Amino acid sequence: MVISMTKGYSDQTAGAKVCIDLATDWGLECIESIPLEENSFIMDFGAADGGTAIDFWRKILECISGRNKNSHISLIGNDLYSNDNETLLRNLSVHSSSHDLFSSLLCAGSFYDQLVASNFLDFSFSATAMHWLNKKVNSLDNHTHVLASNNQKALSDFISQALIDWNQILDMRSRELKRGGRLLTVNLSRDQENRYLGNNGGKTLNVHDQLHSIWLELLDEKLITEEEYTNGTIQNFYKSPDEFISPLKDINSKAYKNGLRLLKERTVYVDCPYKATWENSKDTEKFALGLMETIRSWSKHSFLSALNNQIERTLNPVDILYDRLQTRIKDNPENWCLDYVEHHLMMEKV
Repeated sequence: MVISMTKGYSDQTAGAKVCIDLATDWGLECIESIPLEENSFIMDFGAADGGTAIDFWRKILECISGRNKNSHISLIGNDLYSNDNETLLRNLSVHSSSHDLFSSLLCAGSFYDQLVASNFLDFSFSATAMHWLNKKVNSLDNHTHVLASNNQKALSDFISQALIDWNQILDMRSRELKRGGRLLTVNLSRDQENRYLGNNGGKTLNVHDQLHSIWLELLDEKLITEEEYTNGTIQNFYKSPDEFISPLKDINSKAYKNGLRLLKERTVYVDCPYKATWENSKDTEKFALGLMETIRSWSKHSFLSALNNQIERTLNPVDILYDRLQTRIKDNPENWCLDYVEHHLMMEKV
């Protein structure tokens, strides 16, 4: 499944940076615990354009240098071929000026595959990337996101695929790590009260319900077809903490057999930074634009890929969707925000 983030991803995702910054303490703990050799290899999987993690990696590099000033550090950034990899490499390279023994490398490809040699990496990291499904699940017929759909059959299908994917991801990462190396993931999650990105338990509107509402409007207005409406299903899934740790508890899982072990986990909540800014400034125009752009950054490709390119149109329905989304936010700012539910998971290869 081809996924790509929009250009200017970091500028449009202030919340993702906050999520990464809140994982810095565990990142530094990992570095303090791993054996450091003459060469240190560290990797960021699904890094998008790399901008949201610049501060995180700066502190990681400082920690490595502080422990072993003679260690040559190679930071490898990864995302798909369709990603804005020119910007990713540029953002990785910003650390060169403050570290003489530093190399920035680019590894384009899917993190569902093994991307570097076995027993190669000292530290692996991924943030807000591993919720996209590797195989398309049959599209919903009553919503654009399964967790907001109340479709139990579809929910079961999505959970099944998400766990297949997660087991595969951990298998690949466990192969790449050196013994004693650590893996830290920061993933979008759902909690015991079924809160997740876009659904904060009713404090404000469910963002996924609103996206679906507009997509359904476009169908009613015959701006999209029935098939395009159904194909608009967002192919991602926010796993629960139990689902995240399940391969690390299963002695028969490939990751467990490869030596990957759970060290600790936690759920972290991040309030919408756009809403916090609006509450201070009351600049509704800026809030509506910023919130729309951050929602668009991760959802647009799902709606674009749903369109039948053989149909001639004078108006792009996806552009209309986000125009209407921005208008809805502007008209009712008190009832909009995008709060994050994040799961932090620290692992070690033994």
